[in-house]
Amino acid sequence: MKKLISLILVSTASIAFAQVGINTENPKATLDITTKKSTLVIEGLLPPRLTRAELTEKGNTLYGAEQDGAIIYITNIVGGDKQSQREYIEGKGLYIFDAEAANNEGRWMCLYCYAPL
Repeated sequence: MKKLISLILVSTASIAFAQVGINTENPKATLDITTKKSTLVIEGLLPPRLTRAELTEKGNTLYGAEQDGAIIYITNIVGGDKQSQREYIEGKGLYIFDAEAANNEGRWMCLYCYAPL
């Protein structure tokens, strides 16, 4: 019985640390997404989409050191505020969370943003 439990634990551990591939059986990185090479398939990666108002509702303590590097897409800056972590959200676009900014309070920084609406 102990041998069976040991075998199950070893098998589970190897799966838990495996690389993940989408549309590939041989991933080349932690997450490897390969195109289907079909003209009828929409390709791309969609990050979480939020308005500045929705991000404001989350407050200033939800995102911290463990979320350093998180990426979101702000769809609309109407509503919400530019206080604290949202100080630099001035237009729609991609933002990355820098947990070490502002004395480790963290800030959302523009990766690729459009002019304010």
